[in-house]
Amino acid sequence: MNDLEIVSLACCMEALSIDSENLLWSKLKKDYASYFPNLIDRSRFNRRRKRLAPFIIEVQEHISSKLANQSQAMIVDSIPVPVVKNGKRKRFKSFQKSYETAPAKGWSAVNKGWFIGYKLHVIIFDNGVVQQSGITKANVHDINFLKQVKNLPTEKKMLGDRAYISKTLQMDLFEQYKVTLKVPFRNNQHDYKNILKSTNRKDKWLKHFLHKCAINSI
Repeated sequence: MNDLEIVSLACCMEALSIDSENLLWSKLKKDYASYFPNLIDRSRFNRRRKRLAPFIIEVQEHISSKLANQSQAMIVDSIPVPVVKNGKRKRFKSFQKSYETAPAKGWSAVNKGWFIGYKLHVIIFDNGVVQQSGITKANVHDINFLKQVKNLPTEKKMLGDRAYISKTLQMDLFEQYKVTLKVPFRNNQHDYKNILKSTNRKDKWLKHFLHKCAINSI
């Protein structure tokens, strides 16, 4: 196999979210053996893939830039990355040599609780292409990460949850990149209107009507 085939196979592997080389090799040998008559050994492929990593990244960035032009919006969000339970925090010594790499205590809106670790921040296009990502301590607010982001595409919409509510951030993104940040209102926020509250009575009546129609049709 030449270098071009190694780069192509590595890109396809990541595009299909296959993170196990054993799984990839078993599929190639079992289902696509006729397409790869000169398939090399798995360990040899891994060594060559690491050596060709700069070219693989360059190809992926080029493809991402092409796909980015086809999207109209971006989505930003963060994911908690816990590394130790709260009860074992004092005995946990990994990553503690430097303050910059040490895990911190943060709040997880997903699990509704505290955790010790980091946050994975991701900005992704609406077509599924990752624009950029980063890892911070768990106590870093989502707004502070977005303030440090650079090289955003211009004239696009960005969708975020309530963690990104900030008029200052919205103005900065629009002035620098012409990016319009769209976030939902908080329940106690000024000018908030609960549309569902006014339609609850209508929804109950509609469900009752449909239930009666279903019974009568039996």
